[in-house]
Amino acid sequence: MRPLVAALLTGIVGWGILLGISKWVRLAPDWPLALVALGIAASVGLILWLYRYDQGAIAEGRAKLLLGLRLTALAVLIWIVLEPTWVRTIEREIDREIVVVLDDSASMHLVDDGAEKSRIVLGEEALAAAELVKTLSKDARVRTLRAARSVAAEEDGGDGSWRQSTDLAAALGTVLDQVPPDELGGVVLVTDGRHNRPGRVEDVARRFGILDAPVGVLAVGSAEPPKDASILSVAAPEAIHLGDRMRVKAELKFDGYKGQKATVRLLRADELLDEREIPIPQDHHREEVRFAQVPEGGVGDFRVEIVGLEGERFDDNNAWDFETSITDARTNVLLVDEHPRWEFRYLRNLFYGRDKSVHLQWALIHPDRITGQEVEPVPASAARPFGEAQATGLPENEDEWRKFDVIILGDLAPGVIDAETWEIISRCVTERAAMLVMVAGPQHMPHAIVSEEARKLVPAEMEWGAQRYFEGGDGSFRPTLTSAGSAHPVTQQSPGGVSNEQIWAEFPEMRWRHPLKELREGAEVLLTASYEDSSSIEGGSGLEAALENLAAQRRREAENALLVTRQTGRGKVALLLTDRTWRLREGSGDVYHHRFWGNLVRWGAGPVLRAGGARARLGTDQLTYTPDDVVVLRARLRDESLNPVGEEELSAEIWRDGALVETVRMTPVEGSAGFHEGRAGPFDDAGKYEVKLTGGRADELIVEDGSEELQAGFRVVGSRGPVELAETTLNLPLLETIADLSGGRVIAADEAGGLASLFLGDQESREEVREIPLWNHWLVLTLFFVLLTTEWILRRGSGLP
Repeated sequence: MRPLVAALLTGIVGWGILLGISKWVRLAPDWPLALVALGIAASVGLILWLYRYDQGAIAEGRAKLLLGLRLTALAVLIWIVLEPTWVRTIEREIDREIVVVLDDSASMHLVDDGAEKSRIVLGEEALAAAELVKTLSKDARVRTLRAARSVAAEEDGGDGSWRQSTDLAAALGTVLDQVPPDELGGVVLVTDGRHNRPGRVEDVARRFGILDAPVGVLAVGSAEPPKDASILSVAAPEAIHLGDRMRVKAELKFDGYKGQKATVRLLRADELLDEREIPIPQDHHREEVRFAQVPEGGVGDFRVEIVGLEGERFDDNNAWDFETSITDARTNVLLVDEHPRWEFRYLRNLFYGRDKSVHLQWALIHPDRITGQEVEPVPASAARPFGEAQATGLPENEDEWRKFDVIILGDLAPGVIDAETWEIISRCVTERAAMLVMVAGPQHMPHAIVSEEARKLVPAEMEWGAQRYFEGGDGSFRPTLTSAGSAHPVTQQSPGGVSNEQIWAEFPEMRWRHPLKELREGAEVLLTASYEDSSSIEGGSGLEAALENLAAQRRREAENALLVTRQTGRGKVALLLTDRTWRLREGSGDVYHHRFWGNLVRWGAGPVLRAGGARARLGTDQLTYTPDDVVVLRARLRDESLNPVGEEELSAEIWRDGALVETVRMTPVEGSAGFHEGRAGPFDDAGKYEVKLTGGRADELIVEDGSEELQAGFRVVGSRGPVELAETTLNLPLLETIADLSGGRVIAADEAGGLASLFLGDQESREEVREIPLWNHWLVLTLFFVLLTTEWILRRGSGLP
């Protein structure tokens, strides 16, 4: 009875002690303190019971020693289980850091008219004369970076190519990445503001404003341009198909040549392809020149250049070199429909007349015919010569079906394609990695499909059966991008996300769409129907409400889906739930209609690789790279039946001037049509590089294509064009925008000392919570095991069990 009472008392006392300890340290058990106290009471009761047993078996002194060891071990165990943590709040002074960013690009090394020193020297001397770094160092850490095409530490020098462009966005972004937000005091930026890389400086400057870290700008450079002519930019395709017209657009600048004429030329290697004479009507003139050529095959080295002017300040910004690959590789597309619907007609005309990258075969099951006229049967086949597109029936056998990269099926009656042919189509998608596009129709597609194999291909559940959907449903709607569609390659109508959404929002209304029941697993909605009377999805604040709104938005997108895609085996299936995409032509010709279907075909068939044959092909994601760019290598391997081949031993060798530079392992892309990818570089040395594919079955497939080796090339240049010295005037509007968005200021070189007031102020501090665990130290664990070991030795030495 006495042990029980002692245990209960111990539990009550222990509970009180735990409550007292919790006032000073944080206890984090996995159960309530009352339960811990109950466990203590039970454990103490057991230990006291053992003590009474030990008293009758061993000497009383040894029994008391064992009792003490056990109680102490229990106390240490409880300490570990409770995980006591000492939590305290301290006030820490914030150690601010200010970064001086020196624009070290080529334009900053110019000596302006009337000046004796370069811009960068004048800027550095202004900082030194104002002792700005010394002043700022009294209250903050000060560090200097140099920036041009990329960012370097102050002591690192950049070579000529490093200075051939200016990336102020990357320079400021590097500061944000390197300095913790609560320690960032701001930036002193010494520059002429000539940012000429893709990143938006305004977006980065706005982040500085949010962090209350101003960007103080020391503006250097002349606002008056020197006498100069230059090429500002050249827009040209990196790849076209043989026989297509190559369109080149060049933006030119002329300063100080009023009343004169310049000649602009387009050359391929040393061959003159075209030239234009440009009159210059004013001192500061901008001109856009367009060229159109149908070049011969291969990778062409092209150049746009300005000639015929004298007295220029710079003579190295009058030419812009670029490369364009002219290939005869085509995507085999099969287009089949029941009747010549408008959707069918526009697609046929598009792929047959406009897009020479497509080898089209089209067939109508019930075409318009003249009574009594006999038509010779012609089954669709990708082996027919390019240009012979019209067929009268489906491919004859599976081998012919497998030659097509993309199969587009219209509103076909159930009897047109039998169950056996659907199984062939299914294998083309799942094994051969072709893409199947189903264009919904009011009579048959896809709801009237009876083949179970065909229904498995549809990425959505339908009201299966023979019925008609001629009514428009809920009225007129506009095709709208979903969250997935905003970034998907199929729905890109322009490179920029905002302008892309704007283009889709301005397309004309449509009045018919096919209903569906629900999406299947793995399906993705890229386009949805947006109705004028659709209410917005709104809810409360907080994470839970945001998740509910997102789920509701996804349900609405699925209910009103227009374009649904799904990876099916190795291939892809696209379900177009309207037959009105030809409406994208309204007011714009076939620009957007062509872009949409071209994107869809290229996405389904995979990227066009410019070198190789039917078995093995090779290419890179670009033709021209800078020393900052990673080269993406792509290869495709297929066997004699056009089945994808995955090769784990495949590699690509990078060669330059006869020397092996790098060997890259090419990894199979899971679920693709035999595509493999690898990444190489970046490469610092400018020049031409060759890529050779080798290893495993690739060597055999290259020989089967009739070649001894498969190689493609790319070029590394200092910059993509002479943009650095094209515009050299002080870009004050951009600098003022940076200052306004960040809470900074723009000052001239002779007022550099005025920047100090932006950053100097009272020393800031903040409260920080420090947590010190008191239970997981090695001494605590060691004590626990020493106590257990000692108890075991004494117990066994006394003859106890």
